Amino acid sequence: MQKFSVCVAVVIIASFFPFSCIYGQSGYTDHNDLSVRLQDLAGEYPELASLETLDQTDGGKEIWLLSIGEGELENRPAIAVVGGISADHPIGTELALLFAEKILKNSEREDVNELLSRSAFYVFPDMNPDARAQFFDPLRYERTGNDYPVESVERDSRLGEDPYTDLNGDGMITLMRIEDPAGDWIPHPEDERVMVRASYEKRETGNYKVLAEGVDKDLYDLFNMHREGMVDFNRNFTFDYPAFTPRAGEHAVSETETRAIADFLFGAKNVFAVVGFGPADNLSEPLAYNERAASGRMVTGILEGDVPVNRLVSNKYNEITGGENGGRISGSEGDFFQWAYFHYGRFSFSTPGWHVPQISSQDERGGEQLSFLRWAEEEDLENVFVPWQQVDHPDYPDRKVEVGGIAPFVMKNPPYRFVEKTAGDHYRFLLELAKMRPVIDITNVKTESLGSDLHRITAEITNTGTFPTVTELGERVRWVQKTVVNFDPENDQELVSGKRIEVLDRIEGKSGYECSWLVRGSGTVNIRAGAESTGFKQIDINL
Repeated sequence: MQKFSVCVAVVIIASFFPFSCIYGQSGYTDHNDLSVRLQDLAGEYPELASLETLDQTDGGKEIWLLSIGEGELENRPAIAVVGGISADHPIGTELALLFAEKILKNSEREDVNELLSRSAFYVFPDMNPDARAQFFDPLRYERTGNDYPVESVERDSRLGEDPYTDLNGDGMITLMRIEDPAGDWIPHPEDERVMVRASYEKRETGNYKVLAEGVDKDLYDLFNMHREGMVDFNRNFTFDYPAFTPRAGEHAVSETETRAIADFLFGAKNVFAVVGFGPADNLSEPLAYNERAASGRMVTGILEGDVPVNRLVSNKYNEITGGENGGRISGSEGDFFQWAYFHYGRFSFSTPGWHVPQISSQDERGGEQLSFLRWAEEEDLENVFVPWQQVDHPDYPDRKVEVGGIAPFVMKNPPYRFVEKTAGDHYRFLLELAKMRPVIDITNVKTESLGSDLHRITAEITNTGTFPTVTELGERVRWVQKTVVNFDPENDQELVSGKRIEVLDRIEGKSGYECSWLVRGSGTVNIRAGAESTGFKQIDINL
């Protein structure tokens, strides 16, 4: 691992349609600018921020980790903040980066300073930098696969011979619609720009095929099948891994990116919660308890004891952000969000960070696209839709083929002028989440003399925080440290009853567990309790 503690002053100016990306100015941040801004933070706040590279991708880009907190972080409750989970969602990287900048720039505030002295944040701003680079490329399309070359679903040992083709020369890959009496697509009854499947219940007859813009270069009658031939970070984790499916990888955690974060987190015993900016959403609306999924031999649903925590955090999230237009979006196969809960055993929260404002429609088909286009008109947004344009297509020489549709990225990432408010909301939410961390204390200590130099000591091991000390699922997972109570008498003292070392099960927030010991002899007894994810507390008792 390479550590950076110096400030590197590099200004890289780049401009891409339709978003500008100039360091220090408005615009989404490319990898070079991200690196500079992270190095600047580590240089400006050396006592609070430490920057390191976990590894380097096949495309030669650093996988950054910015650790934030005062002093040694290993024994303090920590939150992992993860961006770049889905590379077609660059706003996730922005929210993670802007959180790091905001908390460090506000570190002199009393409440923030107190938080940084008692807790920690691990910020992974971009976990799939190779794929995210497509957002800034002259040919823009929503790519999610990294730069590791693998065969496509055709398994023909050829790589990259059927990439996307920009048929109308606009620098974007959108859709193409092909007139076909056997097609099952039609223009939406409320907006002809949007294509939807024909409804047989409404006696509609399809007259188009709809495909991604491109040509069949390898003559397999499949379009763009080799456009990536790479691996998606958010399909490569061990929980519900989709083996032998496109972009899932040769095996679970096969990729540099997934191994980098999994290896670090498994070693980071102090993490109590993971917050990801990605496609899943259990913050706008919490997960629901499903007894069948939660009680099977392989647990696939959130456990009942963890549901109230998700509900509590969701309420706080919606209180701060407004929660407009969001809704529960369950995880997908092999994704990071579910892995963090089911296999890593931590509380796992996920949000896209921004949703298309919903506008009601009489026809639910294509509803999100309709909502987006109407919202874009209200906001006077430009360059969000490519008008359908007829092109000559080599695979359909005698058919009408048109290229057009909603531009790449715009439905998942708002214009940058909306990002600052969104980042501010999520910064405040993460601060509140850290304040809810589990905290172990030793309270209600009593010492009784029973005669004959015998003493009874009782103490309550209390969780003064809001979160329980571990997830209910975490009690089954070996990677989660439970609360350990160490009772340490002096050499000439005798422990008559009670345990020198006791491992406690989950302690709910604002709850405690009473321990008792009998000790013969005088002198000092030391009691130490806690875990890396709750912090430690120790006291001395004089007998």
